[in-house]
Amino acid sequence: MSAAVTVNGRVHELEAGETVERLLERLGLGARYALVERNGDPVERAAYGSVELAPGDTLVVARPVAGG
Repeated sequence: MSAAVTVNGRVHELEAGETVERLLERLGLGARYALVERNGDPVERAAYGSVELAPGDTLVVARPVAGG
């Protein structure tokens, strides 16, 4: 069985040692503007590059939209 994480309800393969930042880049989401929750806990944007993902993690990724 391969290692995977769930992002917004969709399963994605997990690369060895992958961080939140790297996954966002791979998915084309851009870490700069993404808000991430991992297993129900918010991830600080400053930690995206150091938080390693584990098989089975569930992430919710949102991109805030400015409006007025």
